[in-house]
Amino acid sequence: MKRQTSSLGLATRVIASNIWLLNDAQGRRFLIDSGHAAERGSLKRSLRKAGVRTHGDLQAVLLTHRHSDHAGNAAWLRDYFDCPVFCHPNDAPVLSGYAPAPRVWRGIGNPIDHLFCYMEDHHPARLWVDDVYDEGHWRWGFHVFPAFGHTEGSVLLYHEPTQVLFTGDALLTGIPPMRRSEVFQLAFAPYSIDRPLCHRLTLDLLADPPPLNGIASGHGPYVFERIGEKLAGFVQEQRQGVPA
Repeated sequence: MKRQTSSLGLATRVIASNIWLLNDAQGRRFLIDSGHAAERGSLKRSLRKAGVRTHGDLQAVLLTHRHSDHAGNAAWLRDYFDCPVFCHPNDAPVLSGYAPAPRVWRGIGNPIDHLFCYMEDHHPARLWVDDVYDEGHWRWGFHVFPAFGHTEGSVLLYHEPTQVLFTGDALLTGIPPMRRSEVFQLAFAPYSIDRPLCHRLTLDLLADPPPLNGIASGHGPYVFERIGEKLAGFVQEQRQGVPA
């Protein structure tokens, strides 16, 4: 894990999406998103270096949404570390296999988007979901904000004790798969079932955010400097229809 703060690490050599390891003041460890199954080896090595090695080392896996680049290792993590997996109830039926995954590919985006949409349609993440989020104040100091529209149950997770906002793909802080250049972007159209809804819900939160020490997105670098200023400018540009 690459240390971002005293309580937050970012999995290294994992490029499909960001995987965040949060350590709280009670010594509990949470993994926010799980990455793609193709990068399981890199994730395992990163966790071992951070001291996450056996049963009991993880309190829970918290998913921002059901896409395979974020939920692809959740089933393995659940079994390997004997820890529960949580998601929003809107995503749980698809992840658990009780409902079919809506088709992602709709013929929009570039050829790379088409390839990733094809992979998502043919190899969706599947796992047993142990429990689901309640919106608003939840357990372990997390607050759950809806960002529906990227998937049926996409959310933003705010950890109140550390004041870190985990945004999944509702707000990206870079251009995938890069983590160096900081570029704020809202959910991408090729992968979103209702992009306008996701954008509206996300911008409503960003326009009046809780106190923030950091933004940990699904793609891009960790943001911790001049957050309020950056978000205010970004929200204004988005609501004026000017690309960020």
